[in-house]
Amino acid sequence: MADYFFYGTLCHPPLLAVVLGRAVPMEPAFLPGHRVVTAEGPEGGRPFPLLVAGGAGAVGVLVCGLSAADTARLDYYEAGFAFVIREIAVQANGGQQLARVYFADTGRWREGAPWVLADWARDWGEIVPEAAADFIAGMGRISPEAALARYPSVLARAASRLRARGAGAAAVRRHPAPGDVVVEEWKLAHAGFFSLEEYRLRHRRFDGTMSAPINRTAFVSTDVVAVLPYDPLRDRVLLVEQFRIAAFARGDANPWLLEPIAGRVDAGESPEAAARREAAEEAGLALGALIAGPRYYPSPGAKTEHVYAFLALADLPDAAAGTGGLDDEGEDIRAHVLSFAEAEALMQSGEIASGPLWVLLLWLAPRRAGYRAAAARPKGVEAAAPSA
Repeated sequence: MADYFFYGTLCHPPLLAVVLGRAVPMEPAFLPGHRVVTAEGPEGGRPFPLLVAGGAGAVGVLVCGLSAADTARLDYYEAGFAFVIREIAVQANGGQQLARVYFADTGRWREGAPWVLADWARDWGEIVPEAAADFIAGMGRISPEAALARYPSVLARAASRLRARGAGAAAVRRHPAPGDVVVEEWKLAHAGFFSLEEYRLRHRRFDGTMSAPINRTAFVSTDVVAVLPYDPLRDRVLLVEQFRIAAFARGDANPWLLEPIAGRVDAGESPEAAARREAAEEAGLALGALIAGPRYYPSPGAKTEHVYAFLALADLPDAAAGTGGLDDEGEDIRAHVLSFAEAEALMQSGEIASGPLWVLLLWLAPRRAGYRAAAARPKGVEAAAPSA
């Protein structure tokens, strides 16, 4: 059995419960002669704490009597962040006690601002425990180093799951109840930038009975944004063109596709913020007002991807066309500025074959006159905003 002193994110009870697989008692504890700071370095995705020598002391918690299995889970969770364990005396329960403490490898991370658990919990206290379940699920299958490399994607998928738990409209479809889906077996078949999850499950049938066990595989990705910049004064849209591996793998004679600006919603980022970031990265474009469009699953038979579609009012002179993308992500993107009529013609000819772009152009079509009228109206003259 082993005793541990935690000083950072593992002081957050929901996270520690996920890492250990159960809730455990925590006692307030104090480590003299140390301080806790925020790490700065190539960890990717979220801030995390470092324990360093010097200072008035580090406040944390003491957890006693952990088993060998608990230790293995802790070591796996921490190992990806290049930590080592030392046994050191901490103050707890009115006296001193030896406890195991995780320290970062010397020189790997830069010391940042003082670490404040409450600030971290406010921004990450829901997402990180959700992500930790995926991280721990890789134990025995994925090396700690590989787990760390995919951690930004794990965080983004966790944030997607949290957004998905909001109540969905159910005016026509069934109202789900506890027990309507029973997972008998789950397996992580692949873990990388994307994941493959295999399920053996039963679900409630429309006649009220439960189905026989069925096997399904889910291609697990993140929530994404799709953004169509629209200039209502010039009646123009901006589309981007890039090479797409899915079209190439299908055998498409031309795997360069016309699409809306699009990208992943990162953890800790709203869909609106992601839309503006992607527009800057892919087209060097600063967006005006964002208008929420449809939200949808493009391929729910197998993919978890969920699209937040936006129309973005923008200034689109001829100079808005050009090239963009991030070199470190292997992006090579060309932006096209087209009249709305030209975009419609490309839909009819089949040159536009991207579902999200079809959705946004069809969604804009009946609203276009309202946006154009509002943009042409002299300043100071009010009118009802076009219906979203």
